[in-house]
Amino acid sequence: MEALFRTVSETPEPIKARLKGNLPPWLKGSLLRVGPGQFEVGSQKYNHLFDGLALIHRFNIQDGEVTYQNRFERSDCFLRAQRENRIVVSEFGTRAYPDPCKSIFSRLFSYFKSTSEATDNNLVNLMPVGNEVYAMTETPLIRRIDPQTLESGKEKVDYSKYVAVNHITAHPHIEPDGTIYNIGTRFGKNGVYAIVKIPVPDEENNPVKQASIVGTVPVKWSLWPSYKHSFGITDNYVIFIEQPMYMNVMKIMMPKFVTPKRIASVMQFDKKTPVQFHVVEKATGKELTTTYLTDAFFTFHHINAYEEEGHLVVDACCYENGEIIQDLLLENLRKGDVPKQAAAMARRYVLPLPDSKAVKCGENLVSLSYGTATAVRQEDGNIYCTPEVLSREPVELCQINYGQYNKKKYRYFYGLSWVNLAKLIKVDTRTKENKHWSDEGCLPSEPVFVPAPDAVKEDDGVVLSLVVRSTGEARSVFLLVLDGETFAELARAE
Repeated sequence: MEALFRTVSETPEPIKARLKGNLPPWLKGSLLRVGPGQFEVGSQKYNHLFDGLALIHRFNIQDGEVTYQNRFERSDCFLRAQRENRIVVSEFGTRAYPDPCKSIFSRLFSYFKSTSEATDNNLVNLMPVGNEVYAMTETPLIRRIDPQTLESGKEKVDYSKYVAVNHITAHPHIEPDGTIYNIGTRFGKNGVYAIVKIPVPDEENNPVKQASIVGTVPVKWSLWPSYKHSFGITDNYVIFIEQPMYMNVMKIMMPKFVTPKRIASVMQFDKKTPVQFHVVEKATGKELTTTYLTDAFFTFHHINAYEEEGHLVVDACCYENGEIIQDLLLENLRKGDVPKQAAAMARRYVLPLPDSKAVKCGENLVSLSYGTATAVRQEDGNIYCTPEVLSREPVELCQINYGQYNKKKYRYFYGLSWVNLAKLIKVDTRTKENKHWSDEGCLPSEPVFVPAPDAVKEDDGVVLSLVVRSTGEARSVFLLVLDGETFAELARAE
């Protein structure tokens, strides 16, 4: 895997890819992906998979031909790093050290002059807003990307100027009408988890001007807010998992000119504290009074959520503990160490919505005709949930037929098999059967499902993945196209 985590060169102009196989005649458009592309600056190296400088990829399909290009995001972090030939801002797993050319007094002045040293290295996700695309990470700083040329740097938008949050997830949900929901965290004595709503933009170039906080959930322990990377949403509710992976606010707020912190160093997992599911009404912004609890786990990614017959069904990729944070250090991945001990299992939790019926303690409130998940009322009135496992093997970075089945009862999801990071997987949540794709020396990325224009079934369409291939010392990328139903390879463009 060593070659997979080496710095690559830019290919800013489209080049024609060599096509092997046959593309569906209806498949056209652009696939944009973002991830780490530069793993060192000068003599300093990034430590974690979530740290490298952001590289944006574009595969464009038109008239049966495929072109490829990429560009580094021109973030402030990137530009300063190139100029100063060092890592200038702390990332998730990498600590930035003060400029050796500055005295303690000049660093002190810089600290008070600039109130934020948050990274704008947006390597996690790309968010479509109308006709625009914005690169995101977990700070309030996003940056507009030209979806044709991949140029960036012209416009950086700061969420915190419009809504008071210090941290926000990189996986917002987009409603069919273009409305965007996200969840942020406000640090401090009266800290809250804030539900952020961005209406359909009526102005170009800044999607968050009209953003507002439409609901809040108090942080249980104000100096130890829960870390979150994603959340669930249904037609009527927002579901937030308050997991026992906590961020130490005191360490975060320590003077940056003395001890700039990598994010992972301020996180701590408490296996003795149960997870709580917070359910907030979208219409009112009020949290349901029912307390839903389950055994401690850690999650990065939700899969889907939907409402059915008085229940909320919540699916997510869950780890038994927080060891995955350390397992994804680049020194481990370069050696080919797959974090099997911290494998994520796809789980389904079912939350019964409150009703007026009298319920006995110890009674299972789940009355769905399928599945094995339970929700039992305890003597203290809380509801304790046990999950159904959806896949026979560990899986992460899951995607569904989002445009047609987000917030709806669904059957299939696609992801990366955690048994072997070089394997894509299709999971049937009803039969628990799995289908796979893999190829020697290849590391696929998070899959994307594209429905066929005349789709009848949920899996009518194709699955796309940007695949990095290493052959000895060489590294290349190609676009993989799989049949959504059979999971057989249809084509690759390299």
